[in-house]
Amino acid sequence: MYDYYTYRPKTLTELAGQARQAEAIGFDSVWVMDHVFIQRPTGRVLAHDPLLVLAHVAAATSRIALGSLVLSYAFRNVVQLAREAAALADSSAGRFILGLGTGWHRPEFDALGLPFDHLVSRLETGVDPLQRLLVGEEVSIESAWARIDRASVAVTAPAPPIWIAAEGPRMLSIAARCDGWNHAYWGAADTARFRAALAGLDEAIGRAGRERSAVETSASIACVLDGWRHVPGGFSEPEVAVGSTHDLARVVRDYGDAGADHVILSLSPDPYAEVSEDALDSSREIIELVRRNG
Repeated sequence: MYDYYTYRPKTLTELAGQARQAEAIGFDSVWVMDHVFIQRPTGRVLAHDPLLVLAHVAAATSRIALGSLVLSYAFRNVVQLAREAAALADSSAGRFILGLGTGWHRPEFDALGLPFDHLVSRLETGVDPLQRLLVGEEVSIESAWARIDRASVAVTAPAPPIWIAAEGPRMLSIAARCDGWNHAYWGAADTARFRAALAGLDEAIGRAGRERSAVETSASIACVLDGWRHVPGGFSEPEVAVGSTHDLARVVRDYGDAGADHVILSLSPDPYAEVSEDALDSSREIIELVRRNG
C-alpha cells in the first residue's frame, strides 16, 4: 500500500499491477490494510481507502481472491460498511473477503474524532447486524454502541465471508461466529503463538455450537528471501522469517501443519520490496515448492 522507505502511498495503478503479477505467479489472494495514517517517528504512513483499492483490483484481475487485512470497524457505520461490502462482493464475482478488526492506532482515532474506548464491545455489537444486512435482511438494533432503525442495503450477490483478526478470548469468540479468522500478528518461523491462539479459537467454536470446519483459519507471516539488506531508519516488523525459497516454503508448510488453511506473506518487512524490485517474482518458487510437497 506504500513505499516502506519513503512512506509514499502507492497509486491504484501500482497496486493493481502488483495484484495482476501475484495472480499470474499463482498466489491465491492479495490483501490491503486499512489506515488513514500511521504515525511513525520518521513520518506518517498514508494509503488509499482499502475498499476503493480492492474495487480497482477486482476490475484488473479475474481469479485471485482479494481481502482487507483488516478493515477497522470503528471507521465505518455498520450499514455503510454492509453497503460497500455488498457492492464489492458483486463487482469481484465472489472473490472479496471482508477482514475486520477493532482498529488499534490511537493517533488515528484522535485525528478522526472517533472514540477509542470499548473497541471490542463495539465490534461485538456490530457483527450480527452486519451479517444480516449482507444477506438482505432489514435490521434494527438499539445498544450502548449502535442504533439503526429498519436499515437495509442493496444485495445483488452472495454475502462475502467475514474474517476476524483476533488473538484474545473475546475477539476469538467473535471470530467463532464468523466465516474466518486471521492471526494478524506477522509471526515469523515459530508457530507457537499461532498454535496457542488457534487452541483458543477451537474452544470458542465449540462454545458457539459450530463445526470447526465452518471457520477458515489464516496466519500472517513477515518474510524475506536471502539477500535481505537492512535499510537504516526503515520500518521493520518485530519478527521476520529470513531464508531461501526452500526455507520459506518450509515455514509456510509448518503453518499449514499447525492448522492454517490460508497463509498470507508480507514480502516487505524492512523495505524489501524497494530494495529488491523482483521480490514478488522471486517468491514464485515458494509457491511451487509448497504445492509440490503438499
